[in-house]
Amino acid sequence: MPERLYLDTVAFHQFGKAFAKAELPPELRDRMLISPITMFEVLSQLTTTGADDVLRQLQATLNWTNPKHTGLLPWPDDALFSIWFKKIAPDHEFKTRMEKALNTCLAANSPGELREEAGRLKDAMDETKDRTAQDFGLLLEAARKEGLDGEGFSKAWFQGIANRIKADSASRDMAEIVTQLNAYHEFEKEKLRVALASKGYNPERHKNDLLDAEQLIYLSDPSLCFLTCDNGFRRIKDSPQAKRIFIVTPPEDLAKPTVVETVRKILGAPPGPP
Repeated sequence: MPERLYLDTVAFHQFGKAFAKAELPPELRDRMLISPITMFEVLSQLTTTGADDVLRQLQATLNWTNPKHTGLLPWPDDALFSIWFKKIAPDHEFKTRMEKALNTCLAANSPGELREEAGRLKDAMDETKDRTAQDFGLLLEAARKEGLDGEGFSKAWFQGIANRIKADSASRDMAEIVTQLNAYHEFEKEKLRVALASKGYNPERHKNDLLDAEQLIYLSDPSLCFLTCDNGFRRIKDSPQAKRIFIVTPPEDLAKPTVVETVRKILGAPPGPP
């Protein structure tokens, strides 16, 4: 049974509505984590016309996480580094910056106070999306040349990870990395299959979808499970990690008081008081 839970961006917004005034019980709050992909995306939305709602939803995290620690997961590149090298990635001050940004949001009275920092985060998010699209474009190009049969995809995918974290691909066994990241591997392959079948597919037009796949990297940790509102993750059928992906639709169901029991059920926690 998974021990801790993290959310995608849509689920995060719905939690922000559900816990605007209500609180998640303490024993569950201790088991809630924050994906930096989700946090990065939410913070960047402080530049949009819905910034007031976004700020309220950010501030509601105090009601569904442990306020003594953010429980922030590592950035995907750092998570991949740890998986590959079996040690913690060098400190690039990313976590400190994200925690500072979140704390600033929690103390803010209006989105206007955060506009400058939110703009910088949006620029950084756009750069991340561009890099993700470029990486998938390279994978797509290789698949168009060599197809998806046999180990062709896995080899290209494996080499892409090695390049991303500046590692020697000969230093790790491909099958081991595929096993550790089997949900991510399967989802990427299914995305590629769809792209190959779509005439004129352009990764630049699918940046948001491509970034979503990064959330699956964290499932390499068997203690984690992922709550999402994206039906696209139903493509993952063979991965042993698929059972730790919980899809809730419509998203509005997560904004209801019943979300507390949903979290209990996912984490295998005892039912709350009647």
